[in-house]
Amino acid sequence: MANDFSALYSQFKEIIETGSEDQAEKFLAAHINEFPEDMQQGITLALFENGLKEVATNQATMQDFQQEGINAVHELEKGNRILDDKLKILDLQEKI
Repeated sequence: MANDFSALYSQFKEIIETGSEDQAEKFLAAHINEFPEDMQQGITLALFENGLKEVATNQATMQDFQQEGINAVHELEKGNRILDDKLKILDLQEKI
């Protein structure tokens, strides 16, 4: 068992040194049951925390995008009102 963990740890260490954080997370998720039980709990908690952070970041990004869309709509509405006012002025000038 210790030898299996040593090999697993060596694989994980190599991924950390040469790979990305995403690769390390995928490795941990794929091999979680091969780690000692006390480590499994820590790994699960870390993966869960990273997942929550990612969701929060995505929600913040989506909210920013939605706000930009709302601002753009307001600007378009403002521009539309200005054009309508100018058309009314031109129409009145033609009638005079």
